[in-house]
Amino acid sequence: MMKFFSVFFGITMNGTVDRIYEQRAIVELVARDGHAHEESFPAWVFPCRIQEGTKFYIKIKNDLVSIQCEK
Repeated sequence: MMKFFSVFFGITMNGTVDRIYEQRAIVELVARDGHAHEESFPAWVFPCRIQEGTKFYIKIKNDLVSIQCEK
C-alpha cells in the first residue's frame, strides 16, 4: 500500500549541503515527517555548482530520482 502512495504521489525531500569533503557533499535531508538525515553524495550528482548552504530538492516519482537546486 505504501508503494502505491509513493508511486502515485511521489516523494519530495528538502536538502542543504552541510560541507564538501574530497569531492563528496555531506548533506542534511529533511523528510516530510520532519526527520532529518545526514547523507553523503558525490558532488557530481548535483545539476548546479554547490557550496556549503546550497539548498536542493530530491524528487522521487515512478522510480525516477531527480535533484533540483533551489534558485
